[in-house]
Amino acid sequence: MSGFRELGSEPGGQAGGSARAFRPLAGAAGFVSLVGATQLVLLQTGLARTGALVFLVVGSALLASVALYAAGRSVVGSSGGRSAQGLPEEPTTVPLESAPERELWRVRASVDDTPGNLAALTGQLALLDADIRTMQVHPVSDAAVDELLIHLPSGTEHDELVAAVARAGAGRITAERTDPHELDDVPTRALRLAGDLVGGAVEPTRALRALLGEVSLRRGQSPETDGDELDGSTMRLLHPSGGVLTLHRTAGEFTPAEFARARSMLRLAGSCGQRLGQPAGELNAKDGSRVRLRPADRSDLALVRALHERCSSAARHRRYFVAGTPTERQLDLLLTPALGRSTVALSGRGEVVAMGNLGYDGDDGELALLVRDDWHGLGIGSALRDELVGHAVELGLNTVGALTQLDNTAMVRTLRSAGFRHTGAGEPGEWSWVLDLRSETAGSRAHAGRAVSRRTLAETSPH
Repeated sequence: MSGFRELGSEPGGQAGGSARAFRPLAGAAGFVSLVGATQLVLLQTGLARTGALVFLVVGSALLASVALYAAGRSVVGSSGGRSAQGLPEEPTTVPLESAPERELWRVRASVDDTPGNLAALTGQLALLDADIRTMQVHPVSDAAVDELLIHLPSGTEHDELVAAVARAGAGRITAERTDPHELDDVPTRALRLAGDLVGGAVEPTRALRALLGEVSLRRGQSPETDGDELDGSTMRLLHPSGGVLTLHRTAGEFTPAEFARARSMLRLAGSCGQRLGQPAGELNAKDGSRVRLRPADRSDLALVRALHERCSSAARHRRYFVAGTPTERQLDLLLTPALGRSTVALSGRGEVVAMGNLGYDGDDGELALLVRDDWHGLGIGSALRDELVGHAVELGLNTVGALTQLDNTAMVRTLRSAGFRHTGAGEPGEWSWVLDLRSETAGSRAHAGRAVSRRTLAETSPH
């Protein structure tokens, strides 16, 4: 099709191309006319004159036909060129047939760093009709770790993909389905996650999972090391809130580049403080008292211990389902969860009068609240609920659950007023609740409740 476009680009457009197509015919007509004229001049007798006249008439007719056709195409071509102005340009490529539905996969494999191994890997993937979208090569001590994002036909099975990579001589293979957001390169992904960290839209541990792929995380409060360490498929990093964060990959080792990225991510989280200590909101309780909500950290340990000491044994039992007061280590874990957030409510005198906790594993979170007895019924629990559910929406969690005792009517009202639904009894005397955040209604309700609670608790809370 590009050849036709070149013809049309010369002066005269399509008319010029058509005239050139008839040039052989015009030459033939001129030749016949010339022969006829010559015979008419030289031969003046008999059949020769008749033949010459015939040649002359035929040649003139052909010349007239060519002239008329060329003139007509010139008019049509010029008017067609004017009418085509503003129309979409003629496509320069032939449209492809609709591609079959495909899924995006992330594949990691250890490959010997010898010539031809990468070609063998791509050859095996080609047999699966794989479309390699991005590829990274991580050098390690005795090999190279290749990480690929590939599009495969939707019917491809996990075992089929792993077997194809293994036939290429690769080892320590992991393969998992992923989403199109992974198509950005590593620097772009790291910068996006860094922005989310600074803005408080993602927790450090969740950012690490997004950066490194499927890894397990474990938070230890007692330092197991004096500094960050990399040991094959395990890395230990000092958490900015204290303790050590241990990351483990089931199949495949961490590379030095991944280790450096993870360290930098946690250091960024520590430097920006994850907005800890910054007020999340100031509002009025139902009795007119001024209350501040903010994320908690380890520095709040003494205030949170005083909160528990001033709560009745019944209130603590409804919160923890066991008698007694949490130990120092348990309180420390509540204030600095590996996966989650703790938020405290402070009175005008600076006392912590309530605490809310959101923990999550994967895409599902769990909510728990504790309000000091003399602050019951003032809407503090609802404000903490809205703050933490709103944070769950920002994290992209699918659900938030809660567990209550049958006699904890205040907590039941708090959950029901936010849209939590009863899902059964986990144990005798207990009720399970869940809020599905995947629906637009639930998400908008969470954001609305969080925003409104910043104005005044008396306007928003049923208790």
